Amino acid sequence: MKKILVFTLLLFLASLLQAQNDFVTETDWGIRLGGNVSRVSFDPVQEQTYNIGFHGGLVFRHISQKNLGIQIELNYMQGGWNETLANPNDYSRQLNYVQLPFLSHFNIGRGKTRVFFNIGPYVSYLLSESEKMDLISEEEVKEYYGTDIDNHLEYGVSGAFGLARRSSVGIFQIEGRVSQSMINIFRSDSEPFSGSLNQIGEISLVYYLNLHQEKNKE
Repeated sequence: MKKILVFTLLLFLASLLQAQNDFVTETDWGIRLGGNVSRVSFDPVQEQTYNIGFHGGLVFRHISQKNLGIQIELNYMQGGWNETLANPNDYSRQLNYVQLPFLSHFNIGRGKTRVFFNIGPYVSYLLSESEKMDLISEEEVKEYYGTDIDNHLEYGVSGAFGLARRSSVGIFQIEGRVSQSMINIFRSDSEPFSGSLNQIGEISLVYYLNLHQEKNKE
């Protein structure tokens, strides 16, 4: 996974260098809002269902060529997991993060409608966490219940695909995204988990206000 992170980071830096060498064609500021589902990849495996949450944030996008640019975001993101326990027992934990993705942006299309792809690394920091426990049997109580997450700082990789539509009042887009953490939320050298990685899937609506646009000199 570290090789994937290095590759996506190099891809972002290559996009940034390209943006500096070529004449700027488009600069956009926007907002993004949406819903997400999350789980944690535990080792050993923990039976669970997806946790439902939401996200929102600010977006800066700089497109240096017709099909290439960079995108930087500042997001509030809800993650976590719901464990599958014997009825009527119930346990879930919600994790609230501030997230900073650094993405390479690629788009396809010449008209008002474009298909786009985003990929790159992110860093996030845990702001708060909360547990919901409804346990009838003491046999269902696990040693990490009631304990805080060990690692508040996290990094990983995000990949996205979507559709954008340009208009006279701005740019509207819908996007699907998946994010994979590369650092465990619980210490890997302690019981009961040797692995505990956040995984989040998002559906977002984004609105951009185009601040600068100029034809490429080519």
